[in-house]
Amino acid sequence: MKREDSPKTLDLGPVDEFADGERRIMRHGRVSIGVFRVGDDFHAVRNYCPHEGAELCRGPLTGTNLPVARSGHMEWGAEGYVLRCPWHAWEFDIRTGRSYTATKMRIKTYPVEIREQRVHLILKAS
Repeated sequence: MKREDSPKTLDLGPVDEFADGERRIMRHGRVSIGVFRVGDDFHAVRNYCPHEGAELCRGPLTGTNLPVARSGHMEWGAEGYVLRCPWHAWEFDIRTGRSYTATKMRIKTYPVEIREQRVHLILKAS
């Protein structure tokens, strides 16, 4: 019978040490990961733009123009959840990893959990 490995968890510290809108870029082995606090939500993504390899998490966290039902019109939305690449302005949603620039491109996301008022980054089982 195959043994089930549990995911590795990194304790990033108390929730109240992360200010709203703050980002922290950390390394786990050879992988760089950005952790973002947006209101009461925490999100983590790999710090690598799949377009041309920029340190994605160094770009601005903003919103973007979203399509609406009326043809030819756009609406500003997703405020605080759109990570824009500092090199070529490609945009990714930190909640889903989805690209707003190239629909088939995604970034790696990681689950973040709050346990006993501490922020925990959940990594793939090793």
